Amino acid sequence: MGARPAWSSLRRVTHLMPSQVASTSAAPSSLPFLASSRTLTKNTTMATSISTSPGCLAARAFSTTTPVQTKTIKPHRLPSNLIPPYPYGERRIYKQSNKGLYGSARIRFGNIVAEKHKNKTRRYWRPNVHVKAFYSPALDARVKTRLTLRVLKTIRREGGIDNYLLKSKPARIKELGPGGWNLRWLLMQTQAVQRRFNEERVALGLEPREIEDRDDIIQYALDFATPGPLSVRSRATLGEMNAAMADAFVLGDDEAALADLEGIEELSDEAEELLLRELDEADRAAEAKVKTEKQGVDA
Repeated sequence: MGARPAWSSLRRVTHLMPSQVASTSAAPSSLPFLASSRTLTKNTTMATSISTSPGCLAARAFSTTTPVQTKTIKPHRLPSNLIPPYPYGERRIYKQSNKGLYGSARIRFGNIVAEKHKNKTRRYWRPNVHVKAFYSPALDARVKTRLTLRVLKTIRREGGIDNYLLKSKPARIKELGPGGWNLRWLLMQTQAVQRRFNEERVALGLEPREIEDRDDIIQYALDFATPGPLSVRSRATLGEMNAAMADAFVLGDDEAALADLEGIEELSDEAEELLLRELDEADRAAEAKVKTEKQGVDA
């Protein structure tokens, strides 16, 4: 057998490699360029396929239309000086229910009775309370409040939070609490609810009432219940209400008599209490004097 030719290590490796790789090994300086061109081609192909897929087009849709802005209010933040007082008063037991829709739920107390020796351990059960936000069509705002699951079930059955709040049965009014009462009053100021009440009056054979525009008051209440400063419109509404309240407490028609009241300070609560106490003491002294005189005449 003939002797094999003596190959160098570089020639032996080139002979064992495929033809494409061998051609690239013949020009080592072109390797970085080829690798970068292949990577660029692959990335371009992937980008083209992704951009032409329908799902990607839907996810990257662009629109210049601004989304509809809705406020999120909390019932316990509504201005209490603007709303009539709750007829049943604030709840003295479980005061947390004054700031939400808790219905008749309260903390219940009971005992854990041991099965063997009948030992009793005192315990309590809290209501199943959750936080939920509802959209009110009449207010065009979202109402975020705490509520129990039983109240949530009632709201679903009534067809929305507006129908739940506007029901006029005494049991429902008592179930609302101060927070629900505030929302009910705010809903009754809207024109949509006023038209709804007029339809009910016509169905009962009564004359409909005139629909009043109270959008400024509604906007002020919504801004007051929303975190942040009041808007320009709400500040103007607040100024008008303060001016109206200042004028509403001026009594009398005589301009000369009213002019004398400008420099007089308003009577404070402490001074009022002191004057009433002095008046009561004077009344008791007068009654004692009359009683003494009567006893002297009888004698």
